[in-house]
Amino acid sequence: MIGSELRSGLVRLAREEMIDFSRIWDPLPIHLHDAVGVEAGFGGITASGTYLMAVKHRLIYDFNLQHSVIASFGYDEVRFHAPGQAGDQLYLRLRWIEKRISKSRPGTGIAKHHCELTREDGVVLLSLYDTILMRCRQDHAAHAP
Repeated sequence: MIGSELRSGLVRLAREEMIDFSRIWDPLPIHLHDAVGVEAGFGGITASGTYLMAVKHRLIYDFNLQHSVIASFGYDEVRFHAPGQAGDQLYLRLRWIEKRISKSRPGTGIAKHHCELTREDGVVLLSLYDTILMRCRQDHAAHAP
């Protein structure tokens, strides 16, 4: 598990979905108006960082972890490296970096992974670390102290 890597399928950023999301949750002009994005040197609107986090979270489900994950303890070192734009094809890469059996919750463990939301051409748009509480597989739970 430690050092293993998972990669999701591709998802395309849809312009209208980006705008609809931003109208409600992050109405900065650069997320809504092409002229502002052009003026900023991006050629048009950019995806909200909150929207990119939602895309990352949705792509986690490609890994079929939802039956094991109980809760997230929080994200660390969230970084936005490049803007997301309409039409971008993105995938999520997840690498497990730590795990341990929980001392206070029998049958559970704490795992940490690093995620990168990446454009099809290899440009990383978003990266973060996430520490999560997970159910242990039966074979591991039986050996927990």
